[in-house]
Amino acid sequence: MNPIRGALSAFILLVPLLFGGCRGRLTDPTGTWTGTFKNPSGEQVAFTLEVTNANGDYLGSWRNGDDQTPSTAGGSWDGRVLRLPFDYYDGELVVTIEGDRLEGRFTRQWQRETLIRQLQGERGAARRIAVNGDQTLSGDWVLAVGTTPNQRYWRASFQQEGSVLTGTLITVSGDWGSFSGTFNGEDLSLSRFDGINSRVLKGRLRADGRFEGVVDLGLYDPLRPVVGERLDRINQATVASLPDPDNHTRVVNPAEPFRFSFPGLDGQVISSTDERFRNRVIIISITGSWCPNCHEESPLLEQYYQKYAGRGLEVVGLAFEYTGEATRDLEQLRIFAQRHRLTYPLLLAGTTDDGEIGRKLPQLVNFGAYPTTIFVGRDGLVRRIHTGFEGKATGARHLRLKADYESLVEQLLAE
Repeated sequence: MNPIRGALSAFILLVPLLFGGCRGRLTDPTGTWTGTFKNPSGEQVAFTLEVTNANGDYLGSWRNGDDQTPSTAGGSWDGRVLRLPFDYYDGELVVTIEGDRLEGRFTRQWQRETLIRQLQGERGAARRIAVNGDQTLSGDWVLAVGTTPNQRYWRASFQQEGSVLTGTLITVSGDWGSFSGTFNGEDLSLSRFDGINSRVLKGRLRADGRFEGVVDLGLYDPLRPVVGERLDRINQATVASLPDPDNHTRVVNPAEPFRFSFPGLDGQVISSTDERFRNRVIIISITGSWCPNCHEESPLLEQYYQKYAGRGLEVVGLAFEYTGEATRDLEQLRIFAQRHRLTYPLLLAGTTDDGEIGRKLPQLVNFGAYPTTIFVGRDGLVRRIHTGFEGKATGARHLRLKADYESLVEQLLAE
C-alpha cells in the first residue's frame, strides 16, 4: 500500500473523532438564547436572553419586548459554564451550554429564603408562528381576574404585529413591565421574566371577542382565571370604579406632620425633624431594591432632585428589604443607589415581613404597593400619596404620571 495514501486514509478516519469530540461544546456563548422557566404552578414562562462579551467580561440581558434587564459586571465563561451576576436583585444565572442547548438555574434572594428557578433553552430567536384570520388584540382591555368574592379588575394594553404580541398589565400597584409573546388568531400567550417577575398570561379568543384563560404570578400563588374584554363605553364604568392610585393609601390624621427616622447607608440616622427638611417640600418613596417598579421610579426622582433641590425640594427613599440582615440589606441598597447614580438619601426602614409597614410607618392607612410615593408640603403635611408606579410600558399613562408629578412639585414649591 502506498505510504502516503495510507497516512491520508488514517487522517480521514481520525477527523470525526477529533472534531466530533468537540460537538456539544461551544467556545462562544454570545448571541440570543430562548427557552422557558417552569413556575411552581407548572406553567412554562418563556424567556429571551442576550449574551455579549466585552473584553472577557460576559454580560447578559433578559429581554421583554423593548425592555431589557442587564446583568452586572463580573460575568464569566469557562468554555462550558456561563455565570452572570445580577447584583441589584441579589441573584445569579448559572447555565451549562452544550452545542446549541442551554440549561441551568437562576437563583436569587426572596424574602428570607433562596428562590431557585430552573431553565432550559436553545440558541436563536423565538420562531415566528402563522396567524389564522385577521383578528388583532391591539388596544386597551379590561381583565376580570380571579373568582368571587376575591375577583379583581385589571387594565391591560396590547400591541400586535403579525403573530408577535407585546403589552403590559396594570393593577392598582402599577404596571408589570413589558410582556412579550404570540397570538395565532385564536390562542394568546404572554410572558415576562426579568430576574424578579416570572409571569405568564394565557388565553383563547372566544367568538364574542373576549378571551378566557389564566394568569400565573410566578411564586406560590394559585393560577387565577382571567376573562378579558376590550375597553369600550359599556365597561368604562368598571374601569372608572377601579381604585384610584392617588386615593388608595392615606394618612390617619392629615393635620399631623409625616414622620420618619431610620439609618442611612452610612449608619447615621436621618429623621424628618432634621434641619435639612425644615420648610422644604419632600418626596418620600417607600421603596425596595428588589422591586422592578422602584428601579424604574428612582431615576425620575433623582431628576426632580437635581432640578428642584435649589428651590427647596428634598427626596428620600424609605427602603424595606428582604432579609432583615442589616449588613446584607444595606449592601443591596448601595448597589441600588450606585446603579441609578442616586444622590438623595436612602434609608433602611425595615423588612418586607407582613405588618412591617404598619409598625414602622403607623401613620399610613391601606398601604398596598411598592413603590408608594408621598408628597409633603413645606408645612410637613401630606398633600398626596400615589400608590404604585406606571412605567414606560404603559405609554401615555407613564407620560401623564410624570407630568402630574412635576406639576405637583412645582405647585408645592410655589406655596
